Amino acid sequence: MIVEKLNRRRTFKMNVLWWMTGLDGGSKGGAGGEKAPSPGLPLSGKTVLVVEDEFFVGLEIAQTLEAAGADVIGPARSVEEAEELLGGGTLDMAVLDVDLDGQYSFDLALALQQRGARVVFATAHADDSGLFRGPIAAIPRIGKPTTARALLRTLLPLS
Repeated sequence: MIVEKLNRRRTFKMNVLWWMTGLDGGSKGGAGGEKAPSPGLPLSGKTVLVVEDEFFVGLEIAQTLEAAGADVIGPARSVEEAEELLGGGTLDMAVLDVDLDGQYSFDLALALQQRGARVVFATAHADDSGLFRGPIAAIPRIGKPTTARALLRTLLPLS
């Protein structure tokens, strides 16, 4: 994994296993195993912020989104890190964990929506209806653990 700093945000460039999402019919990426940019991928041209405090879960989400063509910002491990990585940059979508080591991401979700981003919660608390009240209740949720296909099924209608 190579971490690059671009405009005060981290973008993770990873060699991914394309079969993970089944988006390419089983073939692997371009030369050297890296995916070549392809306008045919479902999230091509989309910038997606990933906020997840569990390192390997965040990495898996980022890999899934990159395999689908997205430009991934993160994964950030906290609300503060997400705000720093994003800066004043533009963003199309965000995948947020709800409980970030005891800090909830609800205010971040609403702020991102105000900026025009579509937000999805990927959380172990997806079925806790008492936790999601007011405007937060309308944000789509996917339970964790999840699969790459389930994550993309939740995101693609929003793209």
